[in-house]
Amino acid sequence: MNTKHRIRLALAFGLSLALTAQAGAVTRIRADLNTCATVQRTIIRDGSAVVRYPSTRVANYFLYDRYESPNRQCPIGERHVAHTVPAKDNPRCIVYNCERVKPLFPFDDDFPFNRR
Repeated sequence: MNTKHRIRLALAFGLSLALTAQAGAVTRIRADLNTCATVQRTIIRDGSAVVRYPSTRVANYFLYDRYESPNRQCPIGERHVAHTVPAKDNPRCIVYNCERVKPLFPFDDDFPFNRR
């Protein structure tokens, strides 16, 4: 097999792999246009979603964040923290986000018992 044939074969394989891979798109939803139940169901169904909602301080400005399903595991060192977003029927719709937590007992070099 010559070099040109190998390159073409590798390109064909790479292209077929790229076309069959999932896009991994994250669902986006506007909280102010949907009910709280719809926002929560969407997050739980898809595992996570980017939720957008209008700012209360700046006119015509939208805020957003990525929220996780409470059924999904957070990465190590993080936990679910409840937040609220303004939905169409509930100004304080509860959604969850994974956030890094500060350990209660920081076992590192600055800990008093580890001093030399």
